[in-house]
Amino acid sequence: MARSRSIDGIEDLQGLLLGADLPLTITQLTTGRLRGELLPLRLGPLKLLRLHLDRAIHAAGPKPGDRQLITLDLNGHLDGGAPSVPSIRSHGQPLLPTALFGLSTAGEIHLTTFGPCDLALVMLEREEFLRRAELLGCPVLEEALARNWLSVDPLRFTRLRRRLCQLFTALQADPTLEQPAGFARLVSGDLIALVLEALVHGGEASAGLCRPPSRIELVKAAQRWMEAHPGQPIHLEGLCREVHTSRRSLIQGFREHLGMGPISYLRLQRLHGIRRALLEPTQSDYDQRARATGAFSPGPLARAVRRAVRERPPTPWWTAADPANALWPAQSS
Repeated sequence: MARSRSIDGIEDLQGLLLGADLPLTITQLTTGRLRGELLPLRLGPLKLLRLHLDRAIHAAGPKPGDRQLITLDLNGHLDGGAPSVPSIRSHGQPLLPTALFGLSTAGEIHLTTFGPCDLALVMLEREEFLRRAELLGCPVLEEALARNWLSVDPLRFTRLRRRLCQLFTALQADPTLEQPAGFARLVSGDLIALVLEALVHGGEASAGLCRPPSRIELVKAAQRWMEAHPGQPIHLEGLCREVHTSRRSLIQGFREHLGMGPISYLRLQRLHGIRRALLEPTQSDYDQRARATGAFSPGPLARAVRRAVRERPPTPWWTAADPANALWPAQSS
């Protein structure tokens, strides 16, 4: 039975996504407490998720195995053109409001939202999806599904989005609607047909996508280094050496794809990591972590962690006792 789950913090979001076979690492990109809702639905062979969040995030991790994933933005303005500032990027690609994305089963999820979002995720076993396509007389979809995103004709996109919104709204208001015999089969068949129609006719509109992403591989390489070395002190120049690029290229890449510089992203990522590790903090915990970060005392570190999730922090967040050993050097980037 459909039941909306409230989201209160990154931990809630990661746990709910893990339960939906999406083991993603979430980094919150803006200050304040992350809140939202996740509505999971199971209709026959289809698994649907509606995810609403009130803050910008970055999500990275593996795709759901042998399942076909189709994602769309339920909030996009369908004016036929690209927004001046993209609200979503997939692997660095600014997406049009009418894009279906996450299509390729190869690779991983690398998604950035630049504000509140309302996403719909449709998942179906890939073999079953291709079998349904054949039964409905659709041409082979291998070419379309080899891409990770596809811009769709606004009319067909609107049909699919409207059907999903109606379904989510109705079942959230009255979960008993899905109980009658045959409901799941009829609704899933209708949705699969709309998805297939959008995919089949989507290739013609693909030329309307914004320019291809630049420097995204540099950003991914830096993110991988950060994940592999969560406690290692690093300055911007050192991070540039680790990923074999220039300071200018790395800064521009992070600002373009994540809306902030690499050291700002590293600070935010590590502060949220400390917060997760100290959900029940004691003074000795902060003592230990303050020494590891090179801060004078645990007080400034505790305040920085709180500000990272509640309010915009001042600059600098704290002064390191030894700048060479600080986890977050006071460089602006």
